[in-house]
Amino acid sequence: MILYKYLYPARADILKHRTIRFTQPGDFNDPFEFRPKIREVASDVEVQKYVEEHFEQLVEEELTKYGALVQFLPLADLRGLLTKQKAILPTLFRLLEPAAIQKLSPMIDGFLNQNIGLLCLSEVRDSILMWGHYTDNHQGFVVGFDSDHPFFSKRRSDKDEFGFLRRVEYSSRRPQVTLTDTSSPVWFSTKSEQWSYEKEWRILRVLSEADHRIDRSPFPICLFEFAPDAVVEIIVGMRSPPSLVTEIRSLAATFPKAQLFTVSEDSGYGLLINRID
Repeated sequence: MILYKYLYPARADILKHRTIRFTQPGDFNDPFEFRPKIREVASDVEVQKYVEEHFEQLVEEELTKYGALVQFLPLADLRGLLTKQKAILPTLFRLLEPAAIQKLSPMIDGFLNQNIGLLCLSEVRDSILMWGHYTDNHQGFVVGFDSDHPFFSKRRSDKDEFGFLRRVEYSSRRPQVTLTDTSSPVWFSTKSEQWSYEKEWRILRVLSEADHRIDRSPFPICLFEFAPDAVVEIIVGMRSPPSLVTEIRSLAATFPKAQLFTVSEDSGYGLLINRID
């Protein structure tokens, strides 16, 4: 399968240097990227289990806060008083949970933006909307990648969520999650159905593994190198300036498997992809 990356004219450096950015979720045009609705920190079962397993530790930690008071009241009485509160802890947790989620959400966003990058590709090469949105009004170009190339097979184990292509799922409802289920695919691959025309696939990488890093605010640009044989198509837009067409023609010769195409309009509202020999 060939998957496509839509690019602005200035991004010809991708072909020149054979590096491509894996972008932080916070730098995407979708504000809901990597941000499912956090319904709760943990389920009732998980909260109760935590209380049962850690209650004694919680009691001892609480006793250390009493300081000099333990000199006047028997320690056993204090411990007994705290133990009587065990039954209400899950309810207390739920009362405090909304404030905790409000404080935790920015921390989660910060962690993801610091550590995770995405490369987003599309199944289609002739989308008028994507040519308009992502190639500077049809002035840029599209690169077609071989999805079977080793560049897209960096998974270290069957449980690894990074280093492999996954199809994005589109939904009319925003997913709801708990913080104890951060490995759920809905975090990484669910978007609003309003984006379904993109027919997106994506691959996640750990940004610390990037081959090159360019400091920039608010997020650094993290670049990963790819081999020349990963590129199998290069498509120049119908409004691409002659200088870009010339540059792309020259660069395409350095990719042994790449076929070169241009775009023209058909008799309706469609795009024709034309092979250049």
